[in-house]
Amino acid sequence: MFGRVKSFTTILLILVFVFSINLMSLEASELEEIYKEQQKIDKKINETETIINQKERERKNTLAEIASLNQSMEKTNEEIERLEKQLAATQEHITETEKDIEVKEKEVAERTQVLEERLCQIYKQGDVSFLEVFFQSTSISDFLTRFEFLKMITENDTALLAELEAEREQLEEIKAGLEKKKLELASLKEKNDQKKQQLQIASAHRQNLVKQIEQEKEAYEQMLKDLEEQSKKITAQLLAMQSSSGEGPGWFQWPTPGYYRITSPYGMRVHPITKVKSFHQGVDIAAPYGHDVVAGADGKVLSTSYQGAYGNTIIVDHGGGVAVLYPHLSKYLVKPGDIVRRNQVIGKVGTSGWSTGPHIHFEVRINGEHVNPMPYLRK
Repeated sequence: MFGRVKSFTTILLILVFVFSINLMSLEASELEEIYKEQQKIDKKINETETIINQKERERKNTLAEIASLNQSMEKTNEEIERLEKQLAATQEHITETEKDIEVKEKEVAERTQVLEERLCQIYKQGDVSFLEVFFQSTSISDFLTRFEFLKMITENDTALLAELEAEREQLEEIKAGLEKKKLELASLKEKNDQKKQQLQIASAHRQNLVKQIEQEKEAYEQMLKDLEEQSKKITAQLLAMQSSSGEGPGWFQWPTPGYYRITSPYGMRVHPITKVKSFHQGVDIAAPYGHDVVAGADGKVLSTSYQGAYGNTIIVDHGGGVAVLYPHLSKYLVKPGDIVRRNQVIGKVGTSGWSTGPHIHFEVRINGEHVNPMPYLRK
């Protein structure tokens, strides 16, 4: 009887051992699949973030081009306005010159008519005019005086006529110069009008391009949001699968050796980015970018992934239902499944995710619930 019980117990132990091995094998296989899925999502997240950053650069560059085009348009408008004023002033000058020419032409016509009439009368009278002047003179001196006076009047009329004609020709030259200037100004204005039109077309094209870039960026941002949600679900799976055996580490090594300033403690606060009052689930410790981040205790790396607002995050399972999150990293130095020791460098300080500067967020989870990490931390 005793032998049968002993045999049954032995068989039962063997079955339990085999079942445990199979269960462990199943868990390991399941973990491996989760790790692979996490890696795929992380890769997609990194690729999507790269595209989003590229789209943002394109958007900023295009906006800078639009600003430059607008500045050029402003200068072109100023040049067009200046040319229009010059054209108006030149046209006004041309109009005034045309009036002056009309006046001179009228004066020339009047003087020409007077001179023609006088010369015609002298020609018709011929020698009679000379004899009349001679016989009407009281003396030779009087005759010479009268004759010279008549001659002087004729010469003065001729000189005045020549002077008026010269002035009219000068005004015609001025008018021709103004007409030439008007054509040059009109040509310049036409070129500036064409330039303005080209700038407007280029600006409109780039504004449409900005809208297109923003739409593409929004689509990728939505894609990133969906990927981050998937990543969170996987993290929740990993935390649910963490080891509950053992008693846990009891205490944790300070994660940033040599840097101990806490910039945001555990508890309620106004979020520095969203400006909304919310519960801070860990402590923020300021440290230089790229500084070492060490494991708080012995454990197994559950995840190294991008966690949305948390950025690049390492999750370490320390047993006993205890896990620690190390977010906002700039670099991972471990991978999922790695066994780490207390004070081992596992990553580098960064500012990934929602962050206002280089720091490490140290968060302790016990059976999935966040707790104040300060009682567990030692320098």
